[in-house]
Amino acid sequence: MPMTYPDALSYLGLTRRFGMKLGLEPMRKLAQALGDPQESLRFIHLAGTNGKGSTGAFCESCLRASGYRVGLYTSPHLVSVRERIQIDRRPISEADFAEGMTVVSRVVGEHKNQEATFFELTTALALWYFAREKVDWVVWETGLGGRLDATNIVRPEVCVITNIGLDHQQYLGDTLREIAAEKAGIIKYQVPVVSAVESGEAANVIRERAKAEGCALTLVRQEMEVKDLGLRGSKQRAEIDGHEFVLGLIGPHQVSNAACAVGAMRQLKVSGAAIARGLESTVWPGRFEILSEKPLIVLDGAHNPAATKMLVETWRAFLAMRYGWDARATEGRARLVFASVADKDISEMAQLLRPLAREVLLVRLANERGAEPALLAPAFAGLPCACYDSVSAAWQDIAAAPESITLITGSLFLVGEMLARRQGNAEEYRLNERLEKFTATR
Repeated sequence: MPMTYPDALSYLGLTRRFGMKLGLEPMRKLAQALGDPQESLRFIHLAGTNGKGSTGAFCESCLRASGYRVGLYTSPHLVSVRERIQIDRRPISEADFAEGMTVVSRVVGEHKNQEATFFELTTALALWYFAREKVDWVVWETGLGGRLDATNIVRPEVCVITNIGLDHQQYLGDTLREIAAEKAGIIKYQVPVVSAVESGEAANVIRERAKAEGCALTLVRQEMEVKDLGLRGSKQRAEIDGHEFVLGLIGPHQVSNAACAVGAMRQLKVSGAAIARGLESTVWPGRFEILSEKPLIVLDGAHNPAATKMLVETWRAFLAMRYGWDARATEGRARLVFASVADKDISEMAQLLRPLAREVLLVRLANERGAEPALLAPAFAGLPCACYDSVSAAWQDIAAAPESITLITGSLFLVGEMLARRQGNAEEYRLNERLEKFTATR
């Protein structure tokens, strides 16, 4: 019986009891049962602690600027699960999602693989859809880690590892070396590797793995001259290997992400003109997204300490460009709207954000893993804090203070709720809410 879109979401919802499982054999069997659709596709495979989505967006945009039809597979989603599977930046339709999940669920039933996880099912759906639509390229982002991630059944044309930091230690290891080894697991025999990992033990792990697999390795921060030229007129500019680029995404960290994309595009022989057009036209929601100019409202899904540090740097640079403020003048200016899932390093994130804030609005997420606002307040001790039961309640106070500058951050769940409310997609967000209880930490 063919599924409807709500049927497909309900079917996915049932997989939450299986949790998250790392390992390739179930995914290989599922893909094989679908006819190994990955064998007809060309991939750029991305791993890293932060920046995978932005780097993938840069790569996708450059390939599309070169005239290719491009599939994009990312996680997590913000408003709708359909965002995870896109062709030429258009999410898979509800009808195609339902049709594909009908096919995948039938295969799961026939092969008695009743414990396929959420991520394995969406990965299988993406492979089925991209192969059916005969895309030219797939920009393929890992979900968690790399070595045992469900996406790692493909053989890519180039691998990209953005950076290595401490996150998801319960799954990937407690040290940078252990985490780097998991991320470097996407490296395949003689497949070129591009990385923005700069130095230290993480870079050594990547070097060792690339050498063992006979791969050409480009460490962009060491082998390509990369300069952050700062913000000009609300645009980020960068010089990468002697060429100046305008970037569609704002922030010093986006220079490294763009450099990774440039390195990958060069491996694929994409023209310099297409790279320049692609980098400038890149969009990626929820990453230093300016929701309003007057009053200034910025939305950013910084959900761990490394991402929060990048956000703080970007915020200060942006205010310096916009208002002429130096770093000291940016302190204590922002209305900070914050929410987080409970298993993040909230105290360190708060420590980084505290100097920016004059007051803090702490929001309860529509998610069972969200930290209670009252329990977040001690991390912001010394600042005026108000707690809200919902994004809608917080938004009323945000909108009532037009003279304020507002920074909304802490979790991609918070970003998704804000975007759903702003875009008028509340119905689809509610339909997808059941999935948010068991998708990867964000």
